[in-house]
Amino acid sequence: MPDIFQFIDDINSDKQSMVAERLESRAQMAQFAAIRERYFDKIGLPAKGSIHELGCGTGAVCRAIALRPGFAGTVVGSDLSASLIETANEITAKTDLRNIRFYQADGQGSDLHDAQYDLVIAHTVISHVASPAAFLGEAIRLAKPGGRIVIHDGDYASLTFDTGRPELDRKMPELILQAVVANRFVMRELPRLFQQSDISITHAIGDVVLETGNGEYFPGLAKSYCPIAADNGFVEATEVEDWLNAIDHAMSENVFFGACNFVTYCASKPG
Repeated sequence: MPDIFQFIDDINSDKQSMVAERLESRAQMAQFAAIRERYFDKIGLPAKGSIHELGCGTGAVCRAIALRPGFAGTVVGSDLSASLIETANEITAKTDLRNIRFYQADGQGSDLHDAQYDLVIAHTVISHVASPAAFLGEAIRLAKPGGRIVIHDGDYASLTFDTGRPELDRKMPELILQAVVANRFVMRELPRLFQQSDISITHAIGDVVLETGNGEYFPGLAKSYCPIAADNGFVEATEVEDWLNAIDHAMSENVFFGACNFVTYCASKPG
């Protein structure tokens, strides 16, 4: 099953809306907002200058950067999906932010904005692309000499659920990964990819998103993406229903468990 994020513009409007809502809701979740702000602080997000987000989706990270106290630079977001860029423009138009713009582009290779940015960020996107090496090359191309590249994403090979239904808890996360994660091991491979590109990693930051007893992110992940596996014939709809019911039951009993590692790399482009 190909990663849904590689062909969002080809799916129906209801699924497009689901993806957009999922991206927006995740960006507002306390754990993810805290992780994002910590790595912004750790890498020393520039208060001035130009920042580019590759694979910006609905623009949530771009807006978070522009809203940081003291930020006086410019933010540009690009995404493969025209529908997500449209959503990003619509949401941003409802704010007072005037230092953000968005455009559609292939994050695995273009000839726009060569070496123009002080910082290039890819936030939860490299796990979805067809070629991580090409995507990293595009991030490096966009950065100025001496500029920085930040890659943040889930180590989705570590994705774990426990609802008290061991067989389904093993099977269903695998189907989620098949539906929405093209490269579950990519964050483990990135040190090698950076080295092959002659780029030095300056920061490596690890975080764990963990929900026990009850949950928001992991139940939402299951409820959003497991039905796609059923729609594509990879699993019976009855099994999906059984597992989603098991998740709800585990939360009602305060015994739900979900966890996944997230990793951030910051690297510098030679000057």
